[in-house]
Amino acid sequence: MNSKAGAVCSWLYRLASLFGIQTQKGIFIDLQVTNEDIANFCGITTRNSVNRVIRGLKEKHVIQVKNNRIIVLDMDYLKQFTK
Repeated sequence: MNSKAGAVCSWLYRLASLFGIQTQKGIFIDLQVTNEDIANFCGITTRNSVNRVIRGLKEKHVIQVKNNRIIVLDMDYLKQFTK
């Protein structure tokens, strides 16, 4: 993955660790975040870049997004970008 994807994965991992609620499906992040919010937090200039990263994470079944809220399905995948 490139640095943008790594930044998003690392940020999602930290967010899930701080604010996540364990559910049967995964770790529910009970904060409404937009792709623009993610871009701003990760230092990415366009939300389109975040769209591509999020789409890739959904295709790999790492996360689900519903109503701008994220469920992390695979924390181990995200954790590899925190080092």
